[in-house]
Amino acid sequence: VQCKVVHTLDIHSDRVGCLAWNSSMHALASGSRDSKVKLTDPRSNSVQEYSHHKEEVCGLKWSHEGSCLSSGGNDNQLCVWNAAMSQRPQMQ
Repeated sequence: VQCKVVHTLDIHSDRVGCLAWNSSMHALASGSRDSKVKLTDPRSNSVQEYSHHKEEVCGLKWSHEGSCLSSGGNDNQLCVWNAAMSQRPQMQ
């Protein structure tokens, strides 16, 4: 079995430690050592950036219905983001 690269994203300034796919929104969430959460639509390359963490983002999880994204960081913060709304977390 051979694999080939079909798409490359160069959107973080440091290594990416976690990914979470949302099939209903066609969105790939990525968390990085640069402390950012980025939400990308690979079809259009549009990128939303969520900034609240002060250290590496080490975990991402979409809610069951796919409207909220939770992010956890090495700064001991847990943020819940409404993916369709603002750049500020709904909860921290």
